Amino acid sequence: MDFETEIQDPKRHLTFDGAKNMRDLGGYSTKDGRKTQWRRFLRSAKLNDLTETGQRELLDYGVGAVIDLRLPREVDKSPNVFAKSQEVVYHHFDLWGNRMDDFESSPSSPGQAEKLADLYRMGLDRCGGIIGEIVRVLADGGDHATVFHCGAGKDRTGLVAALLLGIVGVPHETIISEFALTADHLEEPNRNHAAPDPTAIVPLTNASILGLALPVYMFSCLPTTMSLALDYLDESYGGAEGYLLANGVTDEHLVRLRSKLLD
Repeated sequence: MDFETEIQDPKRHLTFDGAKNMRDLGGYSTKDGRKTQWRRFLRSAKLNDLTETGQRELLDYGVGAVIDLRLPREVDKSPNVFAKSQEVVYHHFDLWGNRMDDFESSPSSPGQAEKLADLYRMGLDRCGGIIGEIVRVLADGGDHATVFHCGAGKDRTGLVAALLLGIVGVPHETIISEFALTADHLEEPNRNHAAPDPTAIVPLTNASILGLALPVYMFSCLPTTMSLALDYLDESYGGAEGYLLANGVTDEHLVRLRSKLLD
């Protein structure tokens, strides 16, 4: 099965009632011919709109843990429906924290994809400690599915997903295409990949990410962004495994993760 067929597998996009941009990371081929397991790791946008029916559907799918990657103000504005659940373990990790408050894209980055990649590269460098903590929790969790999410399920969620797929040897081209699926599964009125000025500020609305007026490139999900981020991981850290080992993840954690992720 070619990777484009895997990307578009009808089991991938999960349409539980109220879920947005929720995808199962199963069914992806690795370089050594294995496959990632279904019903093990799910990526998603925020879960505050998940109805009681949707919550039950997610639980019936086998989810036993939820990892919320959002800022505290995002959590306060849109509380996670599982934050006080007795049926799942809820973790909150503020992945960006205040570590990215002074972020500015490089003037030499020409377009939306490159400017968002600047965010990812800085995020990898500055947020390595907490990313390592998140991955350790994913490794140490029980024998159940785990859903991890941020606001749109694109940036913070995308970095964690890329690292998980990277450590089991899913090829870059698959990780890149998987990242870009957000354009198919999350309606975003502020996304405009054709905007001539990537730094044009999108007017603040009630639906604005983080409650801030942001440049148009922050809403993009172009494949080149993830391609550049993966190149940076390879060049600066020797890939996903090297990055995680440099940030507190042990070989034992990686063994447990691979056991969970792979058939």
